[in-house]
Amino acid sequence: MTFENSGYGSSILIACGDESERDITAALLSSENYRVMYAGTGQEVLTLSAGEKIDLILMDIMMPGMDSLEIVRRLKEDEHTSCIPVLITTLSAEKKKILKALKAGADDVLVKPLDGDELAARIHNFLRSKEYGDFLNYYNDSLKIEIKERATKLDEAYRETLVTLVRASEFRDEDTGFHINRIGRYSCALAELLGMDEDFIKTILLAALMHDVGKIGIPDSILLKHSKLNDEEMKVMHSHCMLGAEILRGGNSRYLIMGAEIALSHHEHWDGSGYPEGLIGSKIPLSARITQIADVYDALRSKRPYKPALDHATTMHILTEGDGRTMPFHFDPDILSVFRDNADMFDSIYNSSNTVSEKQGHRT
Repeated sequence: MTFENSGYGSSILIACGDESERDITAALLSSENYRVMYAGTGQEVLTLSAGEKIDLILMDIMMPGMDSLEIVRRLKEDEHTSCIPVLITTLSAEKKKILKALKAGADDVLVKPLDGDELAARIHNFLRSKEYGDFLNYYNDSLKIEIKERATKLDEAYRETLVTLVRASEFRDEDTGFHINRIGRYSCALAELLGMDEDFIKTILLAALMHDVGKIGIPDSILLKHSKLNDEEMKVMHSHCMLGAEILRGGNSRYLIMGAEIALSHHEHWDGSGYPEGLIGSKIPLSARITQIADVYDALRSKRPYKPALDHATTMHILTEGDGRTMPFHFDPDILSVFRDNADMFDSIYNSSNTVSEKQGHRT
């Protein structure tokens, strides 16, 4: 690979298996102040095009090692080289061959022997068009960056607003705040272990925080009651699922959409014995199934006015074997299996969180 007029003008790749013919073509362009590169095989064309800044390719139709039309097709299929004009040179003026080259993606076909003035004029026109295309691409890239930055700022605004909404429950119950933060971390970790995509993982980290937002509408006399709830009070407590969904429903944000389905369905059971709708199996949204097991695990680990805090081993035994109130068939079996296989991770999340307040907590 050699360079002429290096550092100035546009870059032109002359591709031809005959070195003397390459030199003749270069001589025709010598007065145009182009940066000229050479390729003797089809593979060299592809390699140079991928690694160098090339503004135009002038290629003989008879290339060693690879069919020239195949080279053109590969260049045009690659988003990084598709915008490079490719001019094919040929000894034959046969219409069928010219059309075949154009259909393969060549931008023009020049019949040899090449005329210096015509060649210079054609190259000049193609380079001018490419320069305009490069400007449009640069503008589009800049516009994409600006749109992404604005979307990021809007996303941050959503997050701040939703976190503020969630924090409203913390003013009523400090322990709920610790619980809420851990639920987000558990759910995010579970989603990642389940192989969910990045968008789902990022969304559930915040959406899971809103699982109990409906408890804002539950009277303190019930929410903070020290003794067991009666049937009527339990009915009111169960209504927090519907209340939460109503609070979050209707928004276009992915956080609100997932948050609403979690708020509504995180007390549903895999076997259909949960509430508020008695959904069965996969009819329960995946986000709610993930948050459900995170919520139950943390509730069992935490001290409540109506129960002591349980250690990790006891909690895992209840989740996997059952205790009458909590049973393994309440959970998606696949999610429960992943949770069980990575139990130490969730124990670590619990232990690394803020110490649970001795104040009265919430009911699940």
